[in-house]
Amino acid sequence: MAVNLHQIKNYIRHFFTAKRKGHDVHSPFAYKLCEEVFYNTAGFYDFEKLEKLRRQLQNNETSLEVEDFGAGSKTFVSKQRRVGDIAKKGITTRRQSELLYRLVNFLNPKNVIELGTSIGLNTIYLARANNKSRIYSIEGSKKIYDFATKLISNNDVNNCELINGKFDEILPGLLGKLNTLDLFYVDGNHTYEATLKYFYQALEKKNNDSVFIFDDIYWSNGMTRAWGEIKKHHDVTLCIDTFHFGFIFFKKEIKEKVDLKMFVN
Repeated sequence: MAVNLHQIKNYIRHFFTAKRKGHDVHSPFAYKLCEEVFYNTAGFYDFEKLEKLRRQLQNNETSLEVEDFGAGSKTFVSKQRRVGDIAKKGITTRRQSELLYRLVNFLNPKNVIELGTSIGLNTIYLARANNKSRIYSIEGSKKIYDFATKLISNNDVNNCELINGKFDEILPGLLGKLNTLDLFYVDGNHTYEATLKYFYQALEKKNNDSVFIFDDIYWSNGMTRAWGEIKKHHDVTLCIDTFHFGFIFFKKEIKEKVDLKMFVN
C-alpha cells in the first residue's frame, strides 16, 4: 500500500489543532453532540454483538471479485479480495462504526441513504442504532452486494433495503421517492467531482435536522477540496471534522456558522 503523504500531513495538523472536549463549544446543539455522541464512551447493548460479528468477518476466507466504479482503492491492488482483508482494512474501524451508531441513535433519522454498502457491517450498525430508521444502501459491485445481502439477512436486520447499481444511476431515482432525507452517508467514489455531485443532489431533500456525512475527507487533495467547498455552502450552519469523517448540519437556529475540528479516538 502506497504511503499517502496528503493524509499524513493533514493528520499531523489535525492532531495538534483539534478539540479534545466540548466545554468551549458555544453552540448548544454542537455541545450536546460533543457530549452525547463524539466524546461519549458509554457502550450500547449492540456493541458486543457487532464486534463479535466484525471478528467473524475478519477471519472469513471467502474471496470476492470487486468492481471499482469510482476512484479505486489505495489499500487493495487486486480485484480479488478476501472478506477478512476487507473487514480489517477496507471498512470503518470499530470506533468509527460506533460513532456512527451513536449519531443515528441520537438523531433518530427516518430516512437514511448510504453510498457504499461494502460487505454490509457498517450498514448493520446504522440499522441497529434505530430500528425505526429506514436504511437505503447502494453498492456497485455485484459480488460485494450479494455478500452484504446475505450477511444482513442472516443477522435479522429488517429495516434495510440494499440496492445494486452505480451511484450515479441509482441515487437520483431513490431521492425522488423520498419526501425528505434525514441522514446521508457517502462512503464511495472518493473523487472531487463525484462528492460534490452527490452533495448537491442530496441537498434537494435535506431538512433542518438533516446530517450529511462524508467519509475519508483527507483521502486525496480532491476529497479535501470538495470538503472545503461543501463547508462553505450557504445552507450549512455546522461543520464537524473528525479527520476520518466530515459532518455537516443545516440547523437554521445556528445563526453564525460553526466550524469545528474534533479529535475522536
